[in-house]
Amino acid sequence: MNLITVDFETFYSKEFSLSKMTTEEYVRSDQFEVIGLAIKVNDEPTQWASGTHEQIKKWLHTFDWANSMVLAHNTMFDGAILSWLFDVHPRVWADTLCMGRAIHGVEVGGSLKALTERYGLGEKGTEVLNALGKRRADFNEEELSRYGDYCVNDVELTYKLFKKMSRGFPKQELKLIDLTLRMFIDPILELNLPLLEAHLQAVKDRKDDLLEDAGVSKDDLMSNPKFAELLKDLGVEPPVKISPTTGKETLALAKSDEGFKALADHDDDRVQSLVAARLGTKSTLEETRTQRFIDIAKRGKLPVPVRYYAAHTGRWGGDDKINMQNLPSRGPNAKKLKQSIIAPKGFKIIDADSAQIEARVLAWLAGQDDLVEAFSEGKDVYKKMASAIYGVPEDEITKDQRFVGKTTILGCIAEGTPVLCDSGWKPIEKVSVDDMVWDGEEFVCHQGLVPKGIKETLSVCGSWLTPDHKILCGTKWEESGSAVQDVNTLSLALERGAENLPLQATYVACGVELKQSLLNAIVGVTNTRLTNTTSKVSSLLDALYVLKKHLTKSVTGFTQKRCQTIRTELDYLIDYLLLSPGVITKRIELTSTMGNAGYMYMSSGETIASPSSNSSRHLMGGITQNLKWTGSTSTVDIRRVIYDLYREVKTYVTNGVLVTSKRLLPTYDIAYAGPRNRFTILTDSGPVIAHNCGYGMGAIKFQAQLKTFGFDMELDEARRVIDIYRRTNNQITGLWKDAQFMIENLARGDATYLGRAGVLDVVPSESGIRLPSGLFMRYDDLVAEQGERGLEYSYKTRRGRTRIYGGKCIENACQAIARCIIGEQMLKIAKKYRVVLTVHDAITCCVREADVDEARAYIEECMRWVPDWAAGLPVNCESGVGDSYGDCE
Repeated sequence: MNLITVDFETFYSKEFSLSKMTTEEYVRSDQFEVIGLAIKVNDEPTQWASGTHEQIKKWLHTFDWANSMVLAHNTMFDGAILSWLFDVHPRVWADTLCMGRAIHGVEVGGSLKALTERYGLGEKGTEVLNALGKRRADFNEEELSRYGDYCVNDVELTYKLFKKMSRGFPKQELKLIDLTLRMFIDPILELNLPLLEAHLQAVKDRKDDLLEDAGVSKDDLMSNPKFAELLKDLGVEPPVKISPTTGKETLALAKSDEGFKALADHDDDRVQSLVAARLGTKSTLEETRTQRFIDIAKRGKLPVPVRYYAAHTGRWGGDDKINMQNLPSRGPNAKKLKQSIIAPKGFKIIDADSAQIEARVLAWLAGQDDLVEAFSEGKDVYKKMASAIYGVPEDEITKDQRFVGKTTILGCIAEGTPVLCDSGWKPIEKVSVDDMVWDGEEFVCHQGLVPKGIKETLSVCGSWLTPDHKILCGTKWEESGSAVQDVNTLSLALERGAENLPLQATYVACGVELKQSLLNAIVGVTNTRLTNTTSKVSSLLDALYVLKKHLTKSVTGFTQKRCQTIRTELDYLIDYLLLSPGVITKRIELTSTMGNAGYMYMSSGETIASPSSNSSRHLMGGITQNLKWTGSTSTVDIRRVIYDLYREVKTYVTNGVLVTSKRLLPTYDIAYAGPRNRFTILTDSGPVIAHNCGYGMGAIKFQAQLKTFGFDMELDEARRVIDIYRRTNNQITGLWKDAQFMIENLARGDATYLGRAGVLDVVPSESGIRLPSGLFMRYDDLVAEQGERGLEYSYKTRRGRTRIYGGKCIENACQAIARCIIGEQMLKIAKKYRVVLTVHDAITCCVREADVDEARAYIEECMRWVPDWAAGLPVNCESGVGDSYGDCE
């Protein structure tokens, strides 16, 4: 098969150009004229031709198009000219613009100039600027020659670019580019002109009626300040919001603003009419799109403009100022536009929609086997969820209850970790709703234990938490995975956890085993060795408390054994110190003094003198430090032993690496722990305050999402629903947390995993995730910044930085996986039937009337098929048949 690279140069002016018009409107216009074109066959020299329409058409038909792939940069434009004006129909269409979007993401420049500069292939010329407003007859021979050189250079750059980008580019994606371009270049669908003209008139009449009912002018409705005054005249205070751009208060009068939408249900019908009129006047999309359809119908068939790889997740999108992805389906006469899209005579339209594919992908990717099984068995999973939420049988679920269940389908601590309760320290798995937990200031009630399944955990001073579980470090919440990487941050957490401890902190209950210390409460920074150089300023830990195993139990409680003490005199260290794993610590002041120093310590409050010389020895671990400190011990209270060791850091350094070990362990969380949403756990280095499930924000978002659909729910009820969802689907919530951990690793350039093995491949060198298609979902320039809730991650886009977090990442991944599946299904269908449109998770075909039954069965079979890499994913579909696109619903 030949590769033919083409580029057309056409007449354009200030008013007649692609910047002012759609591609369809521009190419089909009476003003359109080809100045010339360049063609390159395989790697042969590029040819330039200019002439009349008949001369160019005659020359074009000398090429073997039936056995060729046609390549251009923005083939939707050049291909439309070849197909519509010159009746050229090659075997395959290819496009470097489409390939650039897929390889480098939709957030980077995709122009020929930008891509050739990226690859260092040469410079794009500027001769086209001199052609503004000039017809072919207006060029003299020299000008036309220069224009030809410019066009030849573009073809050479496009050819070189294709050779670069095609290396390793997935073949099936090349086929999808061809399939997508054909929807526009080789149109088959038609438009019902009388229906469109009647609909346009109905839209205009309805707008006029709204204005008349409101008794105001169009200018009053279009202006935010004037509209606000109209509301005030009716005794209504205009809703306001904080502008994300300026950070200042501004009027909230957009149709998506909650305050404005609420006015539609105002008690005063005059207010209702005013809002309805504004919505009707400002929502001009339906009117302009209907007019655009009318204009297309008068020129010919409907070229379906669908943009390949239009989104971050690889999904298709709208193009050429006609977004076929969001044709309206609700409201008065909303389906008229869809009904205006009709099959040619003797044909039918089949529209097949993949049922709940993103929810199915989510359950499958997370390993939520019960939900996967329910999908496989054809159960109504929304009723299943609603049954768990409302505690009623599935066959008694109401429509509203099912809606809540449907809407929901859109962090952890390891077993054995001691939690401070009003009865003492309890393993987290034994905490009951009858136990009050310590939140750092008081004992608070909670809503019970939440099993979270087996998760990958990391050690935080000997206790095991998932990397995304947040702990309170001073006044800020940090994820444990970040906290353990910095001694200063970790010491803040330990200091905060040790503040205001109640007497119950000395009690042990339900089998908690606290290790005994062999020496006075000597504490060292986790995994620390001494050295005589300094490379990083860190904080060290004062010891406050050492908890001991209880010896006896009495009717009044537990009796604590005092910490063993060893009287010592001033001396040099000659061997390893034994650290007290049960010590409770606080942070001490930083210093950056250089030099060697040794330990000085004592017991029983004796005073010691400075050493006569410096010495240093090794502590067990990996990070090196030098330090000097003095200590004193004292006892306070019969049942609480306090060893308050004050240290002055003289010098220290780290030139080793803190290695964090990981384990797969059963994990739990505690729901709604008091008004502060937190509780206290015990590590080997002391208490730490941990955040609870974090359902509060989830509940707020859930409540807001329901409200957008007109469904009001109290926040407490939203919290209850989210709680039940997460309990019921713990593997899914675990996947969200895994995704957050993946983001953190990706930002550091570390490899990790995400979801079901063999599906997604996290590739730090590409700043993204390799999808089953072989393409990447990118998070370029991924960085973290300190926010109100701890570290917040964002990546670079053309519109600015976009925030990314675990839940959003999984949403992206599920959309991307669904797109990969839809793409492969589309290619299977296209082997037998003409695919004319894809909208989100649906595939639309145009087939002969005689083939409808067979075609429908085949299309549904293809849409229930999954590739080998998605084995076990229970996909399904629904389909409709009609003379028009709207009739298929």
